[in-house]
Amino acid sequence: MPKRDAADPADPALGSFDPALHPPVAFSADDWAWFSGRCTALAIPDPDAKRPALEALYGHLIGVNRWLNLTTLTAPRDYLKHHVLDSLSLIGDGRLKHLSQGAACADLGSGGGYPGLPLALWYPQVRWCLIDARKKKVEFLAAAAGLLKQFSASRDSRVTAHHLRGAEAVREPTLMRACQLVVSRAMAACNEVLAEAAPLLQKSGHLIVFKGPNYPGEEEQKALVSCKHLGFRALSQRWVTLEDGDPERVQVVFERV
Repeated sequence: MPKRDAADPADPALGSFDPALHPPVAFSADDWAWFSGRCTALAIPDPDAKRPALEALYGHLIGVNRWLNLTTLTAPRDYLKHHVLDSLSLIGDGRLKHLSQGAACADLGSGGGYPGLPLALWYPQVRWCLIDARKKKVEFLAAAAGLLKQFSASRDSRVTAHHLRGAEAVREPTLMRACQLVVSRAMAACNEVLAEAAPLLQKSGHLIVFKGPNYPGEEEQKALVSCKHLGFRALSQRWVTLEDGDPERVQVVFERV
């Protein structure tokens, strides 16, 4: 991938979010075989049916990433592992099996669209709201959401992008206290995520925060203190390893009470 400062300024793809200017990029047979095998190991169903959509999302991401900083992980296997597989590892949590038809779910601090975009592919029966406070990233997310329409059987997109912080949910009546599930990955310290998620979640709704192996300790203690003030209770921690030899990652689950 060329460096941003080496890119041709006359290239119409630079500065554009249009998926037509950032076409799909195919994964190699080896990379896809690795990904499919890891999906099987993590009980993630039916990856092959989602391959065209993931190749379209990947092409769009790395195309826009040429001029807008979305990710430093752009190699195909890095993308499949650290963006897609990491997002989909949440499928092992039972709460996703009980999402109501048409329920609102939010990806808070969505950035490049992960975990929200892969989860929207695997759970199209719910409304996925991709939330970010950075306007340019929301424009990217809106284009990616439109791209997913092409892979919807009904051509009806249930994915939307929203330019706000969670604490500003009052500006969005469709989000205020409306979400059954909020997920957040690589956004901020857990106590800050709790504060941002509180206005979004309905009573008995769940927040799941992706964290690294250093979460237990000071960050966890601060989160538990915030729970008392914000109306949450800590429910569980689910530890996940994406590949043998990797450090464990934890998905921390809270309930809005």
